[in-house]
Amino acid sequence: MRSAAADPRGDDRSTTVRAVATAAGVSPGLVIHHFGSKAGLRLACDDFVIGYVARRGQEKADPASARDLVEGYLADPGQYDDEIAYIRQALSDQSEAGERLFDALVRQTAQLMETGMAHGTVRAFSDPHAAAVVIASNSLAILVLGRHIARSLGTTGLGADTVRRLTVPALELHTHGFYTDTAFLDAARSAMGASGTEAPAGAGAGAQAGAQPSGPLNREEDR
Repeated sequence: MRSAAADPRGDDRSTTVRAVATAAGVSPGLVIHHFGSKAGLRLACDDFVIGYVARRGQEKADPASARDLVEGYLADPGQYDDEIAYIRQALSDQSEAGERLFDALVRQTAQLMETGMAHGTVRAFSDPHAAAVVIASNSLAILVLGRHIARSLGTTGLGADTVRRLTVPALELHTHGFYTDTAFLDAARSAMGASGTEAPAGAGAGAQAGAQPSGPLNREEDR
């Protein structure tokens, strides 16, 4: 039932409980019995997809697991189509579900960063929470803009050929950075400090995450 409701070909604003029940091969009453309402069903779908992405994110934290993840995707990129489409739709419809999804992914990214910093595999940031927002936003942009990315690369959707073109450049950027010196960073810090808008030192991910509503992190990936 949850999988039928999360079918990205549907539209949450027009899909009915009866339509979900028909797609799942059950009665509308059984859907209501399990989830309470259409809103409860949507919440269950959100939690399932967010949890899926969170598990994938944890796998990316370890180089060995990340290799297995990339190899698995290249072998069968279609296995992620529904999750990618669901996330894309949730983020584009200005819904509460999209907000919950984005917030959960930022929290997940912040936690991965904290773990990496603790183990010395991730650099320290002056504002870890803002850095987590940037990283999560960049990752989600690839999902949302997948069609345009593939068109620019001359590849197909977010298939294996696209992933092969993007993976190494993305990791080169994350590993080595973009600029060869600190000139732009120094100029920005000088300007932000002069205007009084520079992020306070020590504005860590933990403090920022504490200000966000608590919720299960284990929740979660255009063709």
